[in-house]
Amino acid sequence: MAPRKKQKAASKLHAGSNPHKQTSSAQKVSDTQAPAPVAFQQALLDVFCRAFHDNQRDQANATIQEVKGHLFMRDFAKAFANQEYLDAYALRWSASRALGYLDIFLHGDLQPVWLSDINTASSPDNNANDPLQTTATSSSGGACRVACIGGGGGAELVASAAAALLSPFPRPKAEIRAVDIADWSSCVEKLTTALTSPQQLSAYASESAKAANKPLIDPGRLQVRFSQHDILNANEDILRGLLSGVHLCTIMFTLNELFATSIARTTAFLLALTDTMALGSWFLVVDSPGSYSEVTMGDGDAATSKRYPMKWLLDHALLEVAGDAGKNRKWKKRVSDDSRWFRLSPLLKYPIDLENMRYQIHLYQRIEPEDS
Repeated sequence: MAPRKKQKAASKLHAGSNPHKQTSSAQKVSDTQAPAPVAFQQALLDVFCRAFHDNQRDQANATIQEVKGHLFMRDFAKAFANQEYLDAYALRWSASRALGYLDIFLHGDLQPVWLSDINTASSPDNNANDPLQTTATSSSGGACRVACIGGGGGAELVASAAAALLSPFPRPKAEIRAVDIADWSSCVEKLTTALTSPQQLSAYASESAKAANKPLIDPGRLQVRFSQHDILNANEDILRGLLSGVHLCTIMFTLNELFATSIARTTAFLLALTDTMALGSWFLVVDSPGSYSEVTMGDGDAATSKRYPMKWLLDHALLEVAGDAGKNRKWKKRVSDDSRWFRLSPLLKYPIDLENMRYQIHLYQRIEPEDS
């Protein structure tokens, strides 16, 4: 039910028109100060190291090169042929993506996602003074529930868990479900363990170091599940089980690949998602910017085929088709930006080169049907 991992891999490998390796302290960091402190970003990178690098330190780089070679040749069956390759992919590509996603989640224009509770009784648009606030805020401090479509590689899991618990409006617990077409269950389990377990210390560590050695996230505050589904073939019951009651659903660097697989089936999925998600919930799409997220419709002939931006197809599905030709709309578009950068701090340390992330972003909120 998640993106076709074969296609998704290539999208993640090439996402952003010009990925910059972060190898020099002279490289430029983000124009605005990152919401997450560098020390905390480093702690998240350490989570990926503990999950995937420490046990295969000598082999990791060689395995990554093998995976990269298969991806370059578009031999996706070989690129994801075994668990070693899946782990290498998560180590190489998911780590920097996790920091980029955390930056997105903690950005000011997404704070209402963590502030608001799902409101199934009335429209979340009743507050005229602040259109980003829903009528029901998180005074009760309930668990934050997130569904990550195409999130098997673990970047969304790590970022959303950190954001839900460490945002300006923290929740006491995060319940996160990663959904993907491939079996990433072992990767998800390894990352969850690394997030919720203290680091292994030397037997000669001081008593003070042992006392200070706490897990990054208390295991009682994080519940993670992985579901293996092809999102484009999921029936109504499966979708309801995945999406009912979630505060936030994400599709990161995946939606364009779904549209490329089938515009009709992806539109049908978005309509089913609309019918399943509760009033007041949020839907976040992040993908490659510009021509990297365009879909060709037609027989492939340059004279007769047309290319459609993913953003246009997404808006058409959610704001037009789902709302009866633009009337009685069920979604309000809260944030839309065709191009943003997340640039990593040169202070971060990682055994493999990290990459900055350029992306487009679109955030929608589910509302009671309203005229456009």
